[in-house]
Amino acid sequence: MTGQHALLVFGMLCSLVAAIVVNLVVPQFDEVYRNFGAELPWLTRALLAGRSLLLALPALVLLAWWLTPAVPGRPNRRGLVALLVGVGLPLVLVPLVVIGLYLPIFGMAGVGG
Repeated sequence: MTGQHALLVFGMLCSLVAAIVVNLVVPQFDEVYRNFGAELPWLTRALLAGRSLLLALPALVLLAWWLTPAVPGRPNRRGLVALLVGVGLPLVLVPLVVIGLYLPIFGMAGVGG
């Protein structure tokens, strides 16, 4: 395996782990929110409804790899792009997931106070 392929595999693994963790955690919040009976923020509703779409993150890493052009006379950057996408997407999505999952709790705390 070349260094470029190793970066691709690592990027795909990072995105896959993030997607799996999100898909394991989100259903537990879904049960809690069903018992609340309150209107959920749009971000939370979107997350609960579309969490399985996050399993496509490794495909996005592969797409980034495939779409990165090879420039003659310059080092191949495909592996670096795949790594940045594979690590960068979870770094952006995980905080959004945390915010989306806790928004209803913050909203209820504001109403009660």
